Amino acid sequence: MTTLILFFSSVALMAQSTDSKVLTLNFEITKHDKGQILFALYNSSESHMDDTFKTAKAKVENGKAKISVKIIQPGFYSFSYFHDLNSNDELDTNLVGVPKEPYGFSNGEKGRLGPPDFEDCKIKINDDTNIQISIK
Repeated sequence: MTTLILFFSSVALMAQSTDSKVLTLNFEITKHDKGQILFALYNSSESHMDDTFKTAKAKVENGKAKISVKIIQPGFYSFSYFHDLNSNDELDTNLVGVPKEPYGFSNGEKGRLGPPDFEDCKIKINDDTNIQISIK
């Protein structure tokens, strides 16, 4: 009987540890109905804008794109994205490094003379999360 209880307790703990959450970003694109959205997720202030935790991309179709990523561990995250208009998998910039393609960060941050800090764009993910983003 004790063995059976331990078995079911182990199964319950395994089910809890794999209870992942989903972060879904719904992009509405109003100006350019082409290309793709490239997305990067960061899971700490140390990795923010340096070491991606997860990446994803989605094709823009009919002025929309959708990206969903599984989050295993609840906590604070940040993300960045850009609308890759020519689908070359790179953020195109001008001669001084200013992006020529639409981009953004979590919490609607834009950054000044570089990307915003993790503290400015961190979001807390404890449950399935849906975020709407409008790109003009």
